[in-house]
Amino acid sequence: MSTFIIDCPRCKAKVAAEHRGQVDWSYAGDDEGEPIGHRVVIGYCPSPSCQIPLVGRAEQFGFQGYQDWEDDVFGDVVRVYPEPAKVFTSYRIPGALSHSLAEADRCLQVGANIAACVMLGRALEALCRDVLQKAEKPEATANAPSAKPTKRLMLGTGIRELRDRKIIDDRLYDWSVSLQAMRNLAAHPEDITVSREDAQDLQVFVNAITEYVYDLTDRYEEFKEREAEAKKPRRSISEMFSCVAQLSTLPNPPEQNASKTPGDPRTAPDMP
Repeated sequence: MSTFIIDCPRCKAKVAAEHRGQVDWSYAGDDEGEPIGHRVVIGYCPSPSCQIPLVGRAEQFGFQGYQDWEDDVFGDVVRVYPEPAKVFTSYRIPGALSHSLAEADRCLQVGANIAACVMLGRALEALCRDVLQKAEKPEATANAPSAKPTKRLMLGTGIRELRDRKIIDDRLYDWSVSLQAMRNLAAHPEDITVSREDAQDLQVFVNAITEYVYDLTDRYEEFKEREAEAKKPRRSISEMFSCVAQLSTLPNPPEQNASKTPGDPRTAPDMP
């Protein structure tokens, strides 16, 4: 039986899962007709103490008969079940942050822990820039000249400002400093080793702060709006139907026949 390499969350290791089925599909992805393809594979962990079902997805980057490709070629399989990547609900999350988080998850699944730390640091820096620089950006007006471009906010300065503005507490700040230190080491040719557990802890932290700053803030604002709406005074039953009562007190319109004059053929009695 064929196998495919995938990350097992229970074994916390890369395993050769037993291949039980797959689905391939491709389509033209842009105006130039560049093909895009995917493969979803299904299997089981081979460990006798585990044997959980595993579902993975691989991106296709080589297409048979297209641009001299002789065969279909797929990338590494990234697990989508169980324990898929964290999903956020806020529409305010910037693209640089969401893309960095997704890339960090892919790095972890293929065992690239140092690369995952770099991407997690990039994600946190994108969060700092979005939250802090967006708040400081002046509104542009038709008469006012455009402001000078602000200096890019770096990670170290950003996490300090997050703490100073009470966006994060001291515990989150300490964790952010640890992430910054590991990101700096990982981004340079230093002889370091990052364990899977450390990289996963950093991922949990960045996911948590992203959820706190965006998702939970949105939920809180929605809750406060509903609470304020519920506190508004509501009209009583008598107030709601007062207009109906007023209509019932209006005088009846005059009879139509009252306006007819004698001799008017309209007043003649109906013929038998």
